Amino acid sequence: MNRNKVLGKGLSALIRGADLRGMSQAERESTGINTLSLEEIGFNPNQPRKHFDADKLDELADSLKQVGILQPVLVRKLGSGEKATQHPDSESTPSRLKFSVVAGERRVRAARLAGLKEVPALVCTYEETEVLKVSLLENIQREDLGPVEEAQAYRNLMSSYGATQEELAEMLGKKRSSVANMLRILTLEKDILNYLQDGRITRGHAKALLGMAPGPARTQLAKLCYTRGLSVRECERRVRAGGAKPKRKGTKSGKPPATEDPSIKALIGRTEQIFGSPVEIDRNPSDGKGLVSVRFYSDDDLIRILKVMGVDTELS
Repeated sequence: MNRNKVLGKGLSALIRGADLRGMSQAERESTGINTLSLEEIGFNPNQPRKHFDADKLDELADSLKQVGILQPVLVRKLGSGEKATQHPDSESTPSRLKFSVVAGERRVRAARLAGLKEVPALVCTYEETEVLKVSLLENIQREDLGPVEEAQAYRNLMSSYGATQEELAEMLGKKRSSVANMLRILTLEKDILNYLQDGRITRGHAKALLGMAPGPARTQLAKLCYTRGLSVRECERRVRAGGAKPKRKGTKSGKPPATEDPSIKALIGRTEQIFGSPVEIDRNPSDGKGLVSVRFYSDDDLIRILKVMGVDTELS
């Protein structure tokens, strides 16, 4: 079986019967699922995901208290001399750690919050580079990674494999241009990356800012995007103007164009927040008819936007 195709489907494709509901202990054991003590499980220091929403962890912990863990976590046994990151609330010594999480770190953290002592787990034997690959694919599959974390994970994966962008794209089932565009995010200034990581600006803002020369002016524009609530479309306009506020062009009658209608501008801003891409609303004031346009930058970006719209993008 092609391992890459299997991994791309997420953890449930790695084993038969990954859903634990209704499974007896004998059935679990027959599929290779073990029950491991949380005190024996540490975290992979190269895990691409670094930030975990506390509120969402609490919600998951509440769910685990009610129904338990319905899907095993994926771990690997630590080799001689290997180390894992210990959970900050753990009372055991680092020497007790025997396993490192490959996929399912949120569930392990939430299980601790829920007061659980053990978790169902599948022990794998992947090499360290494969661990990072599985972890990255698992997070991308669940859309858990932020854009900065995803870009950093791409870079780490390329470094671990010595892979080119084209080889990485093939590994992840993406177009090379999509990988290149994601890696370009890391060329933005540190302050801009922090704004993006904290959710102060969107992925769409970051893409627009990449069209501007590096330097203080780009950082200042990024700051304006969140302090003044600039839309992605307005950010693009300012990028084209070199960071300055572009002059507005009026009509022959001296009236501002239709898009300057405050209500339309507000709707554009809200829509851009949802799609993370520039949006245009071309509306005829006389009859209310018009066109809504959402810009995309690659085939993968198009799929992302269509999914936001609720479109089923699986054609096979």
